[in-house]
Amino acid sequence: MRRHDEVEEIYYTYSDDVYYYLLSMTRNEVIAEDMLQATFLQVMNGIATFRGRCSLKTWIFTIARHEYFHWTKKNPPMLQLDEEVPLHDKMIDSYEKREQVSKILKYIDNLEEPHRSLMVFRLINDLTFREIAIILGKTESWARVTFMRDKHKLLEDLKEELE
Repeated sequence: MRRHDEVEEIYYTYSDDVYYYLLSMTRNEVIAEDMLQATFLQVMNGIATFRGRCSLKTWIFTIARHEYFHWTKKNPPMLQLDEEVPLHDKMIDSYEKREQVSKILKYIDNLEEPHRSLMVFRLINDLTFREIAIILGKTESWARVTFMRDKHKLLEDLKEELE
């Protein structure tokens, strides 16, 4: 298989998941699209050096996460707390869930790194704890325990808000 064909297949396989991760982090469709392109440009340039120490998906998400951090160093936060969070059909499938999902995303948005990325990778991108640990440079047990704690805190906050 030619390199171009290989990268094209990788792009079609992973681009949606990477885009939704970047969108959930930036809350801006244009910026997420730009970062997606930058991510896959790095994938294209680095695919020959990919050693397979982790899954291809994990490697690509690591590149996307680095692209996000590179962007945040150059740009101030753009999301105001009262802004509507962009929601897409992939994230939710019914109107009733929109409000809940919006509250969850706002909660996640207020988390510090790496907690924010952990929640996005697990809840939106459905990555395994092992994949998340590799991307974040943590242990699998750290990812599992921290996710459970953050999830418990989220549920407590939502319960208080509903009462």
